[in-house]
Amino acid sequence: MPLTEFDRETKKGSGLPRWRAALHFHSVAASKAGLLIKSDGQWHVTEEGQKVASMSDDELRRLMRSRYGEWRWGNPKVKPDAVVPGTVDEASPPDTSVLFEHAKEKAREEIDTYLDTLGGYEFQDLVAALLEGMGYATNVISKPGADGGSDILAYIDPLGAQTPHIRVQVKHRDQAVSREDVAALRGIIRGDREIGLFVSSGGFTKEARREAGNGAVHMELVDLDRFLELWLQHYDKIPEAKRSKLRLEPVYFLAP
Repeated sequence: MPLTEFDRETKKGSGLPRWRAALHFHSVAASKAGLLIKSDGQWHVTEEGQKVASMSDDELRRLMRSRYGEWRWGNPKVKPDAVVPGTVDEASPPDTSVLFEHAKEKAREEIDTYLDTLGGYEFQDLVAALLEGMGYATNVISKPGADGGSDILAYIDPLGAQTPHIRVQVKHRDQAVSREDVAALRGIIRGDREIGLFVSSGGFTKEARREAGNGAVHMELVDLDRFLELWLQHYDKIPEAKRSKLRLEPVYFLAP
């Protein structure tokens, strides 16, 4: 949408354009109303959010105002003197809150941009490094060419004497993994001694997640959010040479 000079004006406190600061602030009401999920710098519209997207501006504003009041004061009737995000007469957004949200988004954007530069086999190596950091031995990693349906085999012990083994399939920056992809991995798993792990930076369709929950063989699905969460959780145990391929450093903010 076109931005006016007022919209593009830099706010003194945060140093951000007014439109960006306002966008973060307005999103609070939608988030508290259950229409939007904001996590690690990424915004996702919920199923309910998609359903109400056809509402008029006034109807949507009333809905968010009511939901916000319910969350804020435990009563759907908003206090008359209250400032509710999403209304046209709101005060200027707090700079600390805006900067906090902006920093999270910027950090995730940089991580995603870096991962986009990696090839499929480079991302596969990161997955293997993570498994090593989690205490597994990974002695079979597929090279370019046919992989027989799986990319990594991970073992509880170096010799693979203990079970279960983990048969891993990795997809990087492709379209979301389908039900057929998950079923194909399940089809080559030896149920008496293996479980399945599917790691996809492109995510999974709803049908794929449903397929993973069916059948007797355990199947674990890991999307990019979950991968990064595990990478940070086991970061100190990942071998240094491999950790350097995705070096992350925590930065602490006083949360608004």
